[in-house]
Amino acid sequence: MKIQTLPGIYIRGIGVIGWPLASLLLILQEKLKQFQVYIEPYRLKRSEFPAVLSLLEKGAIVVDTGDNHVSEFFPDFIFKKNALEECLVLCDCSPPGVADSRIAEYDTSEYSKIRMFIAQGSEHRFGPQFLYPDTRTFLDRELPKFLHVSTCNTHTLAGSLRLLIEESPKELESILEEADFLVIRRDADMAKDDPHVTGPLLVKPEAEWGTHHSRLLNELYSQIHLKIPVISSSVTINSPYMHLVRFRFRLKKNLKRETVFQRLVNDPYLSTTDLISTNSIFSSGRDRGLYGRIFSHAVIPFGSLEVLDREVRGYAATPGDSNVHVSTIYAVFRALEIEFGPVAESFLQSIVLQEI
Repeated sequence: MKIQTLPGIYIRGIGVIGWPLASLLLILQEKLKQFQVYIEPYRLKRSEFPAVLSLLEKGAIVVDTGDNHVSEFFPDFIFKKNALEECLVLCDCSPPGVADSRIAEYDTSEYSKIRMFIAQGSEHRFGPQFLYPDTRTFLDRELPKFLHVSTCNTHTLAGSLRLLIEESPKELESILEEADFLVIRRDADMAKDDPHVTGPLLVKPEAEWGTHHSRLLNELYSQIHLKIPVISSSVTINSPYMHLVRFRFRLKKNLKRETVFQRLVNDPYLSTTDLISTNSIFSSGRDRGLYGRIFSHAVIPFGSLEVLDREVRGYAATPGDSNVHVSTIYAVFRALEIEFGPVAESFLQSIVLQEI
């Protein structure tokens, strides 16, 4: 098929991460006309036809790998070899652990044109972590070949810490005495046939800092040469809706309640709500969000937020899967050497539901 001579973005996997990511990039493709989006379904099944068709209608080019059955069902396609010749960035949106297992594959000549490989979530060997806007200066300095966009809960932890700062996470060094997080995890994804746990399931601590959530947060901040005193614990409950994070920040100096609330309201990547259950927050996102998603880093209920001079406490709901997309798109733009300007940023901020 005839393709445009624009730099390509290769989306590998079009499930709960890949489909909305591709959809957002296709909207930006239409607005900016500076790149082309290619999608690679994994061993296409008939039930996935509507998802592929919706992306084709938005302007995507579907890729046949030789064993994913695309050519059997779609007359207009491009072979993987030819698609990779056109692409400068690859987003691996496969299930957890798959991107890590493909690192050696990505080092082969087949992918020699790719400037940056990006994975989302639990791909901890897949290069340094990244989260926009907190560690944007890291990508302003250098562009790694492999990049791992932080997990959904890491986005929520970092987002809640932004209540303590004016501009840069480096300010945490002067104000934060200790951050303590309890991550209450959902056990299933609404889009998958995952089994439920029958009751609360404790996650064992892995070191003196507790569960892996605190370790991942400091691994993220290490990209901007920051380390914070943080501990975490976690429990999985039998709910399919959203993760929920309880945070408690002990401070080195007093912080006014009005200041914290103003920062919450002014942060373009945080949502506020008067709702008090994750199912009602999830439902509001399904009803009002683009593609039924909540793209903010965290949804913070006003009623849970307590500011007591040198302590801040509250809850934050995690928009699982969807809150990593803004970070991924920023990294894609950096890899393509396209300015993340007013058109792109204002669009991405507009899809964040400021109030749930």
